[in-house]
Amino acid sequence: MNTTLDAQLWAAAPLILMAVGIVIVMLVIAGTRNHRAIAQLTTLGFVLTCIVSLMPERATEVTPLLLIDDYARWVMALIAAAGAVTTALIYGYLADHDGYREEMYLLLLLAAFGAMVLAASCHAASLLLGLETLSIALFGMIAYPLRYARPLEAAIKYLILSAAATATLLLGFAFIYAMTGRLQFGPLGAAVAALSGADRAIAHAGLALIWVGFAFKLSLAPFHLWTADVYEGAPAPVAGFLAAVSKGAVAVALLRWLDAAALAQTPALAHMLSVLAVASIAIGNLGALQQNNVKRLLAYSSIAHFGYLLVPFLVGGSVAREAVLFYVAAYTVMTLGSFGAVAALSGSQARDDADHLYDYRGLFWRRPLVTSVFVPMLLAQAGVPLTVGFLAKFYVLAAAVEQHAWMLALAVIVGSAVGLYYYLRLAIVQFLPKPGGMQREARLSEAAVATSVALVSLVVALIGAGIWPQPLAAAVSRALAGSG
Repeated sequence: MNTTLDAQLWAAAPLILMAVGIVIVMLVIAGTRNHRAIAQLTTLGFVLTCIVSLMPERATEVTPLLLIDDYARWVMALIAAAGAVTTALIYGYLADHDGYREEMYLLLLLAAFGAMVLAASCHAASLLLGLETLSIALFGMIAYPLRYARPLEAAIKYLILSAAATATLLLGFAFIYAMTGRLQFGPLGAAVAALSGADRAIAHAGLALIWVGFAFKLSLAPFHLWTADVYEGAPAPVAGFLAAVSKGAVAVALLRWLDAAALAQTPALAHMLSVLAVASIAIGNLGALQQNNVKRLLAYSSIAHFGYLLVPFLVGGSVAREAVLFYVAAYTVMTLGSFGAVAALSGSQARDDADHLYDYRGLFWRRPLVTSVFVPMLLAQAGVPLTVGFLAKFYVLAAAVEQHAWMLALAVIVGSAVGLYYYLRLAIVQFLPKPGGMQREARLSEAAVATSVALVSLVVALIGAGIWPQPLAAAVSRALAGSG
């Protein structure tokens, strides 16, 4: 694809704008410490990036590493919007923090930049660079409350297991390159299909290792053991960003990497992934049933959600790609809203976030706005109609039914039915009386307003897309049509 330098620069405008924002924020932090100003600059950077990403442009290859098309731009806009919401949640969370606060926003921008590189990756090198930029920034975000042991422990666990996942990915791509001499995603399927004998077996082993690396990043069973501990130890807004944006970016990168023909030619790998999907749905839901810690419950819930998301990857078909992208968008809203509610009740000065189930007893009477956001987010994750979560699961089921994958469809239905119990349990407890804790908690401050605006925006998106899904569905279709 021959393009001029001007066309490449304009296509890469979202990434360039985000990089410029990172440099500006870093320079401002070096010159002065102003929490509000840095938060405002960060929000402005995300908003501008979102606007630029939504501008229509033809698909452009920016070096052989990045393909900026409608698909990449749509995902970049979603990441930027999620980054703006996370900025508001972090601003409220760090309002009472007595240490340095400004570097958190720099790390957030770096993590979002890495996620955007993932969305545009069309080569193994750019995929790994984006993945590591995202992961390294997340290490610092998770461990940001340095005085406490749990965030540090969570960051160390994430560091070790993320490094193991990256090493597995590298080994898999090394096997593929050794056999085919290719690292670009486009011709990979055909190159693997042309192999035979031992070369083909080694290439298939490489594909399996790549899937294992992605399974670590997506916390699919049995590679999920880090998830609950990391989510529990991380600050609530960071846990939300990790669950929604980090894992969502990996999923959309996987969708671009995946060649349906290559997967169909490896039935053993397809069967293995089917087992992973069912195991993730079962372990995620059964693990969540046993939790009294809200952040651990949401962690196990995320394992189940990515089990659902794996179904359209496996079945293929005309609906599958739309199902993946629609589910990622819905999951981003639901997860940011759920962890945002936890963040609204927590703070960096507390030793632990408000993550025990008892902390939410009587919440409706004490903090009605938080309950008005949290309950719809939980119902959406359960797949209740009139929410975007119902439509996301419907897309997944439609993809499975289209290809007559009845066992996978049954796993989605049964998993959703089991999940309804623990989501309703957490929702109902917010309306139960709490002895000595029924007084309305007055919290009127700039930080509380920022958090409230973010939460209201998320619940409007959740219900609005559930009642009127056509704009989101049309945007998803355009993004996929533009990606070829």
